[in-house]
Amino acid sequence: MKKISLVILLLFAFTFIHAQSIIEFEKETHDFGTFDEGKVATYDFVFKNRGKTPLILQSVEPSCGCTSPSYTKEPIAPGKSGKISVSYSSQGRPNAFHKSITVRTNSEEPVKVLYIKGFVNPKAAVAASAAALTLDRTVANIGSLQIGQTALQKFVITNTGTSDLAISGIRSDCNCITHSGTRTLKPKESYILEIKYTPRQKGNIVDEVYITSNDGKSPTHRLQLKANVMEASPMKENAQKNPFGF
Repeated sequence: MKKISLVILLLFAFTFIHAQSIIEFEKETHDFGTFDEGKVATYDFVFKNRGKTPLILQSVEPSCGCTSPSYTKEPIAPGKSGKISVSYSSQGRPNAFHKSITVRTNSEEPVKVLYIKGFVNPKAAVAASAAALTLDRTVANIGSLQIGQTALQKFVITNTGTSDLAISGIRSDCNCITHSGTRTLKPKESYILEIKYTPRQKGNIVDEVYITSNDGKSPTHRLQLKANVMEASPMKENAQKNPFGF
């Protein structure tokens, strides 16, 4: 009689074990790769109940406060799927990371550990990879000019960054220039900016030109136009002579 009871008990235990829910993840480690600091990276760990009874997620615990999980709260029927969504906040956390998420369920294997990893580009590296405006010179020494004369100056602008450089404005407070226009430059592309300068007052003049763009480090660049400006002679003024060809 005792032997029969023992056999029945073992059969019951065997049946109970094999009737449990079984959690199976599509993958248990996710590599986010490389991304910029400040981004929140998110991944969904998808799982399926391979068992014969409903699967219940009892708790999902990340290894640090930088990781935020959310998961399916309802019981997962046999053969059905659910997911655990994991978000990693990279703000203030540059360089490599490797974090774990502990999952507890009523599964045959009650504890599973998921992993996320990746590399966060520090903010300094992010800024260095943006658009960058570089000028071949920032000062033009024009020499002697008469009031009313116009001098042409050329400046080479190069995008030394790794993203598109958008030149959005070129201006001067002296109201004494015209220019060849704004444009967008691809990385390593150059553009010859032509500025026509017509000074409005006499003396040793320094007028400034401001170039605005989406340069990540210096959104405004300054050029200086220097000239010794004299009164126009009556004879040349009447003849409207221009030694610079304008």
